[in-house]
Amino acid sequence: MQILKGTITDKDSKIALSGVTIKIIDLQPVKATSTGQDGNFQIAAVPVGRHTIAISATGYKPVQLSEILLTTGKETILNIELDPQNTNLNEVVISASAGKQPLNQMALASGRSFSPEETNRYAGAFFDPARMAQTFAGVVAAGDNNEIIVRGNSPKSLQWRLEGIEIINPNHFSSEGAAGGAVSMINTTVLGTSDFYTGALGAEYNNANSGVFDLKFRKGNSDRREYTFNIGALGAGLTLEGPFSKNSTASYLVSYRYSSLGLLKDAGIEVSDAGVPQYQDLSFNIVVPTKNAGTFSLFGIGGLGNLNSEAKRDLNKWEERMDAYDISSKYHSGSTGLKHMYIASSNLYLSNIISYSNSLSSNKRDTLTNSYEANMAHKDRYENSALRYAGAVNYRMSTTNTIRTGLNASFLQYNLYAIEHKNEEGGLKELLNQRGDAHTFDAFIQDKHEFGDQITLNAGIHANYFNLSDSWSLEPRLGLEFGLPNNQQINFATGLYSRLEPLSYYFASGASSGQVVKTNLSPTKSAQAVLSYEKLFGSLKFKSEVYYQHLYNVPVSSDPAVNFSLLNESDNAAIGSSDYRSLVNKGTGKNYGLELSLERSLKNGYYFMITSSLFDSKFKSITGQEFNTAFNTQYVGNILAGKEWSVGRRKKNLLGLNAKLIYAGGRRYSPVLTKESMERDEWVVDQTKMNTLKAEPYMRLDYSLSYRINGKRVSHFLLLDVQNGLNKRNTIGFFYNQSKRIVEANKWIGIIPTINYRIEI
Repeated sequence: MQILKGTITDKDSKIALSGVTIKIIDLQPVKATSTGQDGNFQIAAVPVGRHTIAISATGYKPVQLSEILLTTGKETILNIELDPQNTNLNEVVISASAGKQPLNQMALASGRSFSPEETNRYAGAFFDPARMAQTFAGVVAAGDNNEIIVRGNSPKSLQWRLEGIEIINPNHFSSEGAAGGAVSMINTTVLGTSDFYTGALGAEYNNANSGVFDLKFRKGNSDRREYTFNIGALGAGLTLEGPFSKNSTASYLVSYRYSSLGLLKDAGIEVSDAGVPQYQDLSFNIVVPTKNAGTFSLFGIGGLGNLNSEAKRDLNKWEERMDAYDISSKYHSGSTGLKHMYIASSNLYLSNIISYSNSLSSNKRDTLTNSYEANMAHKDRYENSALRYAGAVNYRMSTTNTIRTGLNASFLQYNLYAIEHKNEEGGLKELLNQRGDAHTFDAFIQDKHEFGDQITLNAGIHANYFNLSDSWSLEPRLGLEFGLPNNQQINFATGLYSRLEPLSYYFASGASSGQVVKTNLSPTKSAQAVLSYEKLFGSLKFKSEVYYQHLYNVPVSSDPAVNFSLLNESDNAAIGSSDYRSLVNKGTGKNYGLELSLERSLKNGYYFMITSSLFDSKFKSITGQEFNTAFNTQYVGNILAGKEWSVGRRKKNLLGLNAKLIYAGGRRYSPVLTKESMERDEWVVDQTKMNTLKAEPYMRLDYSLSYRINGKRVSHFLLLDVQNGLNKRNTIGFFYNQSKRIVEANKWIGIIPTINYRIEI
């Protein structure tokens, strides 16, 4: 038996709701209770397993939650926000299992919520929200790491947010300017239900042209202490949560993890002679409610990671140039914030957040002589920090009208350095050496108005200022939602958006002088329009979206002979390329496509999701000539499915089988000029045929097998997860290998089997 408890609040005002009825309708007899004055509820002695929860209150749309999991090791806590219902006409129960509507009530298109349990359950997800999202419509896997391509946009255009404010890339072994990495720092044991958007954002979102992960941390259990221990391929971790005292509602939630391979290395066990990835990360959320001053929370996420590889000191074992390299790299990043939420009345609440983020990315490569003396071939060090403020006021003027306004400010500091050996220079060349500060300011106001239960309008405007280019941007945004009979809905959203590129690109090596100077680049901008249709068939949800995105003010090379655009880059790796020149905001691009999805969330022991995307992604250089972007795979199809069985003598244990199949068009690449590449000893492509070639289609099968054991007071969870189960090494394209001095295929890695064990007490 276990306890089911939680809090019910009004979605618009965030005020706690009393008198809300909560029923576990799959039990006989039905167990039920209602919320008190503080909006809290609790149902004791609930059998472990999956249950269906019905929530209802006068004046609010009923909600039904399917397959809520209760285990013996942890109490299940539900924090549910109810939507006001303006009329009694066409009353429809909102099924969270089928709807998955965004938590943000201002979002009307191109968004969905996801739970930490989905992140744990989906095959190939690796407990990582970004890998989980690879199955969503409009998303394509960008590589072996967790970078994703959203609607043809560069992976670096993805924004990460935590508790309502932008954070620095939370992934281990990332590179400067990237939005992904090899291993996520996000531990799903602290993650709450969160939102993911593929575009057409509301006015409150800043610095975003494509996808946004809007993450939320859950609140720790405020009644009892609980512990979770996890060990597996990703690392060994411990999560602690509980109240600060018996007489306080304040709680803590802390999770720490250390890499498994690092533990083996520390124990003196040789894991690999090619370098061992070592990393550790920490996440926390401390929540302190007060009687009269609102709720304060201190949250954060951060990690340290490094990978060092030394060349063998034996000439006879050197087969290519890379064998003579000593390589060291590291990526450290962290974000922490203080949030204050104050509910002034039943119609007004205020939110204020102050956060600090910092990242350090460094790489060094030394080449050894025959006498094993080290000579520097490359060295870079990029450090970025941001002090941010996000404030918002939410005022519900009436049951049909809500206004939200706010201000965001970011104070950025940077210290950027890169040096590399260049044959044409006859030695080392400094590519970048800049330090300083910059700032951006954003303000927004938006109004959500409901015309009955059928039509909702969200209109707003966002303003941005960036001091390095002394540029202003006014960005109107509009969303419309039309409710139709028979559980149908049409949504339309449009607006203007902008996003800063990695700051290292704002300092460029001029083609003539060779001097590193500050450019006058302003943010990349886009105009977007999305039209969607969705229909619920009981527990099934069908959705289709068509979209168009026009990108402008895109940084491109000022050299007409070089068709370089930042729309093709996933990080700042092009800084060291000879194709890179001083950039100007004179490029454009476009992405348009159709997305289809059919989803059945877990119910009666099984679930599935089928998605497909057809799209086109183009860019124009300074000459106005149009090319495919590197991310224009044109199509992707996904099938995700899983089945769960109740097993054991008392049917308390759960056996799960999950699978995911991805089939996508091949990545774009440019013809390699072999002769020029050999002469210059670097990768040189035909600038007149950018991305005219296409790799073979990408295919990957992931599958997993899980088993959950519910003991008397302890829950055990075992997971075997296999990525790329067919061991198909997909080809990205072809490149010039400087080490071998040949053109060869660039392939992704093969099968990756992992096993994980979790115990909850």
